[in-house]
Amino acid sequence: MIMKLFNNKFLYLIFSIFISIPIIAQEESINQIIEYGLKRAENQSLILAQELKNREHVLPRTYENNKLQTIHYDHWVSGFFPGVLWLLYENNQDTQFRKYAELYTARVEPAKQMTNTHDLGFMLYCSFGQGYRLTRNPHYLDVIKEGTNNLLARWNPKLGVIKSWERKQWQYPVIIDNMMNLEMLCFMSQEFSDRTYIKVAETHAQTTIKNHFRADYSTYHVISYDTITGMPHAKKTAQGYADHSSWSRGQAWGLYGYTMMYRETLNPIYLEQARKIGNFLISHPRLPKDKVPYWDYDDPQIPNAKRDASAASIMASAFIELSQLDPSDMAPIWLETAQKQLRTLSSPEYLAEAGTMGGFIIKHGVGDLRSKNEVDVPLTYGDYYYVEALVRLKKLISRPTGISEREIWIKKMTRIATPVLENLAAGTLKKNMPFESLSNDSLRRKASYLEAVGRTICGIAPWLELGSDNTKEGKLRAHYINLVVKGLRNAVNPKSPDNLMFNNHSQPLVDAAFLAEGILRAPTQIWKKLDNQTQKWLIEKWKESRNIKPFESNWLLFPSIIEAALLEFTGEYDAKRLNYGIGRFRDEWYKGDAWYGDGKDFHLDYYNSLVIHPMLTEVLRIMKKHGLPEADFLPIQEKRHSRFAEQMERMISPEGSYPVIGRSIAYRFGSFHALADAALLHLLPVEINPAQVRCGLTSVIQRQLSRPNTFDSAGWLRVGYAGSQIQMSEEYINTGSLYLCMAVFLPLGLPADDAFWANPSVEWTALKAWNGIDVGTDHAIH
Repeated sequence: MIMKLFNNKFLYLIFSIFISIPIIAQEESINQIIEYGLKRAENQSLILAQELKNREHVLPRTYENNKLQTIHYDHWVSGFFPGVLWLLYENNQDTQFRKYAELYTARVEPAKQMTNTHDLGFMLYCSFGQGYRLTRNPHYLDVIKEGTNNLLARWNPKLGVIKSWERKQWQYPVIIDNMMNLEMLCFMSQEFSDRTYIKVAETHAQTTIKNHFRADYSTYHVISYDTITGMPHAKKTAQGYADHSSWSRGQAWGLYGYTMMYRETLNPIYLEQARKIGNFLISHPRLPKDKVPYWDYDDPQIPNAKRDASAASIMASAFIELSQLDPSDMAPIWLETAQKQLRTLSSPEYLAEAGTMGGFIIKHGVGDLRSKNEVDVPLTYGDYYYVEALVRLKKLISRPTGISEREIWIKKMTRIATPVLENLAAGTLKKNMPFESLSNDSLRRKASYLEAVGRTICGIAPWLELGSDNTKEGKLRAHYINLVVKGLRNAVNPKSPDNLMFNNHSQPLVDAAFLAEGILRAPTQIWKKLDNQTQKWLIEKWKESRNIKPFESNWLLFPSIIEAALLEFTGEYDAKRLNYGIGRFRDEWYKGDAWYGDGKDFHLDYYNSLVIHPMLTEVLRIMKKHGLPEADFLPIQEKRHSRFAEQMERMISPEGSYPVIGRSIAYRFGSFHALADAALLHLLPVEINPAQVRCGLTSVIQRQLSRPNTFDSAGWLRVGYAGSQIQMSEEYINTGSLYLCMAVFLPLGLPADDAFWANPSVEWTALKAWNGIDVGTDHAIH
C-alpha cells in the first residue's frame, strides 16, 4: 500500500527513514531481549527436536549447505542439543521440552563407555548433568559416574594433565577446551564426597595455567608434553590462524573454565586467572564494538574476517557467572559485556529467523576455519551457551539490582529519620516524640530526645556527606542536610524548646558520643554548615559530658570519640579521656578472633558491633590523622574490624533474619553497625563481594520493617525486634534508643558507582550455603 502511495522514490525513502526512527531510538530492555531470545530458542528447538525424533541414535551438529548435518553419540558435540532442551525446560517447565530432553539425552548414553576422548564432560555433563540437576534421576547419576571414571583413564599424574587427542604428531596433546570437562570432575567430588576427582581437576587447571598462557593471558590451543621430561615440547594453535595467534573460542574456553573452577573450589588462583583472561578479552583492540569476536583476534583479514558467534555465547555465559563471583569493581563490567553480547546475538544479524536454519538458533559460528570445516554456520554448542547465558541472566536480573536496592534503603532510612529530623528542625521534638519504655525515670525521658537525635544523625551522616546535586537523590539529600543543620541549632540553643540535655544523667554521654560519631562522618555537610554560634554551643555541650564518668565497659569509647571530635574540630582535647578507653581495648579486653570483652568480661551480644568496632576504628583514624602515637594500633584494629564484619555477614540467615541474642535486641538491624561501617570504610575482606553484604542487609531491612506495628500512627518506631515487643527491651531502652537502627544505612554514604551498589546482586554466605553452594571454610584470625 505504501509503495502505491509513494511512487516518488525520494519521498518513499524519506518516509521509510522517518517511520524507522522510533524503532532505532527506543532500545529494548534486557528483560525483553532475554524473553525474545528464549522464545525464539524454544520455537527453533522444537523444530529440530521434531525433525529428528524418529531418526534413532541421531543428534544435530550444524546446518550447512542448506542441509541438516547430524552426528551420533561418539561426536564431541553430542551432548549440547539435549542440554539446550533441559535448559529450556528449566525456564518454561513445559513437559514437552522435558520429554524431548529425555529422548535426546538417552541417545548420548553409550558415550559413557568411551575412553578415547577427553570430551566426556561436554558429552555427558551438558546432557545427563543438566538432566540430573533438574530431575535427580538416579540413572543419570550412574551414567555420569561411569563416564567420569572412564575420563580418568586419560589422566597422567606425572604430567598433571588429562590427555585430549590421539594424534601422532604430538606425544601428549592437551587443548584449552579440556578446561570445560573439569566441571564434571568437580561435580563428582561434591556428589560422592570423594576428593580424588576434584584434585585431578585442580592439578590439571594449575598445570594449564603454567603452560598454556602467554604473558598477556592469551592462550595457545594445544600444548604437547614430553612424556619423559614432563615439559611441553610443542605449543600450537591448531584451529586458529597461527600458533602465535589468539583463537577466539580457545580464549572463551579458558575464561569459562577458570571462572567455573573458582566457583567449585574458591581457590583465588582461579579467580585471578579468570580476571586476567577477561581483561585480555574486553580490552583487546580487535574486539568489535558489538562484542562478538572475530574467529581469531590476529587474523590479518580483520575487519573482513569471519565472526564466531559461538565464542561470544561462551564468553557471555562465563562473564555473567564471573560477575557473581568477582568481588571487585570489575563485576559490573563483566556483566555489561555479557549483556552487550546477548543483545548482539539476539539481533537479526545473529539470531536465526523463525523456521530457518533447520531449527538452530544462532548464526555465524566458526568451527575450524583452517580446515574449512563448519565455517559461518550455526553450531550446536553456540546454541547451548547462548541459551545458558540467557537463563543465567534471567535468574540474575530477577533479583533486585544495586540501583533498586539503593532506592529501597533511602526510602526506609528517610521514613525512620523523618519524624526525628522534621520535629527537631521545627522545634517540636520534645512536644511530639513519644516515650515508650519499661522505665518511669523522668531524667531518662529527658535524655531520650538526645538519643533519637544522636543516633539518627550517626546513621544518616555518610549519605548527607555526599552533598546535594540536581538528581532526585541529591535534592533529597539537600532537604535532609537542611533539616539536620536547622535541627542541631535547636538542639544546642539554650533558648530553644528542643534544647537537649547533655548532662545531669549518665545517658547523655552515650548519645553525645553517637552525635560526635555522626558529625565526624559528615564534616563538610554538617559541621561546616553549622553557623559559628551553633558550633560553639555544640562544643560546650560536648565538654559538659566530661562531667559524666563512664562505666568500665564499651562506655569508655564514648568519651574517646567525643574527644576525637573535639580534636578534629577544635584542635584541643582531653588526652586522658581520649586514650583511656583505647588502652583498655588494646591491652586488656581483646578475647580473640575479632571479639572484645565489654569490659573485662565477655558478653554474647551485639555490642562489638553496636559500639566497639565502629567507635574504636573511628577514634584511631582521627588520632592517626593528627599524628598521635597511640594510633599505631589502627592497622591491627582494622584487621579485627574486617574479620568481625566477615562474621556479621555470616549471621544473616537465608531468610534475612539473624540471631536474637543478648542485650539491646530492640535496636533491630542497628546490630549490623560494624558490618555497615566496614562496607563504608572499604574494610570488607577481599573475599567478600560487597554486593552480598548489600543483598543480605536489604533482606534484613525489608523483613524487619515489614512487621506490623513497627511504627506507630505518627511514624515513630515502636519498641521491639520484629514489630511491637516491649518485653524484649531493657529498662534503659525507650523510643529514642531505637534510632540506633539507623546505623545499618552507613553504606548509603558510598556513591552509586561504588562496588557496594554497582556490583550485580549475589547471594550472601548463608543463603549460598543453604542452597548447597560450597562457601569454603571460616577460620579465626590470630
